[in-house]
Amino acid sequence: MRACYKSPRMATRLLGLALLCAALGAPAAAQTGGPLTLADALARARAEAPALAAVRARIDGARDARLRAGRLVNPSMEVRSENWASGAPGGLPLDVFATVTQTVELGGKRGARRAVADAAVTSAAAAEAMTWREIARAVTTDYLAALRFRDESRALAAHADSLAEASRVMDRRVAVGAAPEAELLKLRTEEARAVVARTRAELATARALATLGAALGLDVQPDHLQRPAVPPPSADAAVPPSHPELMAANGAIGAARAAVALERARGVPDVAVNAGVKRTSGYNTGVAAVTVPIPLFDRNGVARALAEGQLQAAERERDAAERRLRGVLSSARAAAATLSTHAADSQARLVTPARGARDAARAAFAAGALDVLRLVDAERVFIDATLVTLELEFDAVAAAIDARLAAGEEPLP
Repeated sequence: MRACYKSPRMATRLLGLALLCAALGAPAAAQTGGPLTLADALARARAEAPALAAVRARIDGARDARLRAGRLVNPSMEVRSENWASGAPGGLPLDVFATVTQTVELGGKRGARRAVADAAVTSAAAAEAMTWREIARAVTTDYLAALRFRDESRALAAHADSLAEASRVMDRRVAVGAAPEAELLKLRTEEARAVVARTRAELATARALATLGAALGLDVQPDHLQRPAVPPPSADAAVPPSHPELMAANGAIGAARAAVALERARGVPDVAVNAGVKRTSGYNTGVAAVTVPIPLFDRNGVARALAEGQLQAAERERDAAERRLRGVLSSARAAAATLSTHAADSQARLVTPARGARDAARAAFAAGALDVLRLVDAERVFIDATLVTLELEFDAVAAAIDARLAAGEEPLP
């Protein structure tokens, strides 16, 4: 009858293994070499991320466009023949015109186009900084999550093994009639609970590794991950102008200002110079003309008004972004400081006393002087303290990195 207790536990383990294999999916490129630190992961993401490559391609395009932005307007050529079917007696000789028209831009339009192209390059560079910031945040999150769940699964595995050993001891006691079978059932239930928790941690590890591996183009192995130290926080409590979000906001203002200057320049009429040759009655003569639009009704007012509105909106949005970033930085620095302080002594305050209580309970249980409920309680207190400590330690690292990103710095010094 006692043998039947083992089959649910074995089924749970097999189910967990099957779910873990399904979560891992098809492998990417195999990781070679030794450990993969967080710094290594960030460096590889910066070099390999397709999103960054796409932004860099846009930057190259914007720079190439800047080289062409100041070119002259293309001339136009006209060949015209007149006096066809004139109806005059004997007809009129055909007049043939061959002329070229060149528009001469006034009002600084060429310089304004160059300024718009320069602003596009600046905006693209700001977009690259923003993209890298989001990639760094995602890689850091997945790396720390994989580490945390890996260590949690190991702690839960040791917890499950300890309960399994206690179950074997209780099994022998039940067999000789020294203990009631209900206590064995309690241990079996707690062991199954630990196995399920371990399986969930393994699945979470697999998900984080899969996401991290997709970002890096690697099949990342959990044993290769290394726990990073808590990075130092930013020394400056103010948001610097080099912050990616402020760079993007300032780039939007620069682009809006360039657009306003261009629309104002377009309000100045351009001069068209026309010159060429006319052939009439067998004689060739030169022709020349100058065309000047009269800005009587329209000075590009609609486009100018819209561009000026965009400029004002960009300035207000930059102010809003700066206020928000100040608040985010302040809260991130406070969270990093608090979590680092608690994480520094979490082992001494949580794990060490819980381990002492667990070891004493194990010794008393082995001597037959402790009931199962008190042993289970001591084991559960210890594993809970261990998991809380792991969560706190990784949260401290994540908070410190988040504070550095909030200050516009690299995630690691």
